[in-house]
Amino acid sequence: MFDLKNHNIPLRVVPVFLLGRSSALKSKDRAEIERETDEVLKRYGLRSRPKYLVKKEEELLKVRIKGVDGFVLFPLCAERFSPLIYLAETTLPIIIASEEENFSNALETYEYLADHKNVVVASGPDEVKRRVKALEASKWMKNAKVCLFDMEPWTLKGTAWNRNPLIRGKLNTKAIDPEKFFDAYEKADNTRAENLARKWMKESEVLEPSFRDVVKSARLYIAMKAAIEGMKADAGYVLWCGQFTKKLGTKMCYALAKLAEDGYPVGCWRGENLLPLLILHSISDKPIFVWEAFTHKGDIVTFRHCFVPSTTAPRKSVLRNWRDMEGTVTAYTELPRGEVTIVNCGLGDRLFVFKGEVVDCKDLGGDNCRMTIWVKMSSPESVRNFVGRECAMVYGDYVREAAEIGKILGLKVTS
Repeated sequence: MFDLKNHNIPLRVVPVFLLGRSSALKSKDRAEIERETDEVLKRYGLRSRPKYLVKKEEELLKVRIKGVDGFVLFPLCAERFSPLIYLAETTLPIIIASEEENFSNALETYEYLADHKNVVVASGPDEVKRRVKALEASKWMKNAKVCLFDMEPWTLKGTAWNRNPLIRGKLNTKAIDPEKFFDAYEKADNTRAENLARKWMKESEVLEPSFRDVVKSARLYIAMKAAIEGMKADAGYVLWCGQFTKKLGTKMCYALAKLAEDGYPVGCWRGENLLPLLILHSISDKPIFVWEAFTHKGDIVTFRHCFVPSTTAPRKSVLRNWRDMEGTVTAYTELPRGEVTIVNCGLGDRLFVFKGEVVDCKDLGGDNCRMTIWVKMSSPESVRNFVGRECAMVYGDYVREAAEIGKILGLKVTS
């Protein structure tokens, strides 16, 4: 899996200790204060340089803003520092660290800055670390490049992609050159493709697809991976793979599954699941699954899609045709039961983040996507919070982190 830190400029969060005339620190001389505050930062997982030790208001005016992604304030005194207003008005994220001993100080500082949406209170090291991780993830998302597999001259009426304010202008997408992509597919190393096909078939149970069918998927995987790497992209997204089917003579599903297994965040459909995909990838370092909502009954919602990375499956994948289309390859991968986090968005500026439990997974056959999962939600009323069909899912509880990123991105989050 990718390490986000290796793909972008490191996050720069600067600690500011509000000491005043009489702080809660045991130490009094400068050297001891330096040592004691360094110990605090070690507990919070923050760098000790640069840091600011503020005893007088004018010292806050010396805090540098350039190149900074956010601040963590440690209010170790009851004094209010009026220059904090100027710091808050930079709109940079400000986290006020609250612990049992300085609870009153943290609330006093927050009350002074409470009308600034970029200021929050975090209780203890774990919550501060979670919020800092959310800042790091949001920074990665803003800088990440997405390789867009698209060839159509879409109109505003033609696809949700062009109307989606969550994506338009907010994410760094770059479309492939279709002719170069098709040429790369046709010229993909056949020996390598055949070796991959044999390996994949050996690792799986095979029903309808032939060896030749799987070779086509392997050539497609080679071409898609080359396009992503050639663009130095962090993710890949296929805007409705049906537009490619006739030209390729196959579907992209199995190639996408294999790219996901390589650690790339990849998605397919109308673009509404791209933002959820990137959010969950940025905070979990786990395989991400993109879905569309299908049916619901009470507190159970079904989701479906045609590819998933098989790395979390308890048993072998089954190679199948895509739905009933001969010559195509996808796989039924039975996903495990367990706790999941799902992020859902649509065409507006709202995001729904919730925790659920996968209770079943089946291949319904016929004219259905190969994977259908049943997810138990916290209550039947939760269904009312959905804002679109598309979503992304990861195993584990990442609700607070995903909601935090949504808020940092300026979205209206329900969780």
